[in-house]
Amino acid sequence: MAFLCSVTHGERRKMNVDFDFTLDQQKAIQRIALQYKREAEKCYSAKAYLAGCVLIGAAMEGLLLSTINCFPELIFAVKSAPRIKGKIKHYEKWTFAELLRVAKELGWLSSELSTRKEWKAANAEIGDYVDIVRRIRNLIHPIKYINELGRKRITKEYLEACFTIVDSASECLYEVLKYYRTMFINEKKRRRKLEKLAK
Repeated sequence: MAFLCSVTHGERRKMNVDFDFTLDQQKAIQRIALQYKREAEKCYSAKAYLAGCVLIGAAMEGLLLSTINCFPELIFAVKSAPRIKGKIKHYEKWTFAELLRVAKELGWLSSELSTRKEWKAANAEIGDYVDIVRRIRNLIHPIKYINELGRKRITKEYLEACFTIVDSASECLYEVLKYYRTMFINEKKRRRKLEKLAK
């Protein structure tokens, strides 16, 4: 995915972007996200469903982080981008919830529900389902687990649902990357034509 990023690292510095990752870090994030997904698949085979849910949730977080890193110029305009003293936080300090909020605001992962209290499957869209993956991933914290599930166990069905949601969200993010890549290629062609005409 890294080759699809909209601007080079040098161009980012000219734009005064100091909240993103380097290309090497970007590649490492993508590699780790894929590793998490493979590990989650192993957990499924081993019937370690909670561990699998945690790992597939971490993979989804990595995918969001990697995609958002490709478009720092869009982040400036996003109201939900997390800030400290008015300045956008470095990506390494963003939470899964913050990454998801930005992806929803940009329309990358559509969402119809504003709070989890109004949850209705008929109205839910992919961004709403990714939030469920995030909440299940957060069950790694003992108090979250007790408050959310009590004595219930995470079953195979939970992990299967998480895989389905992450696969669907991945397809959405891939379409975003394709769209912006095409848009940026067309813009570069347009600029070249204008430069030729100006000569």
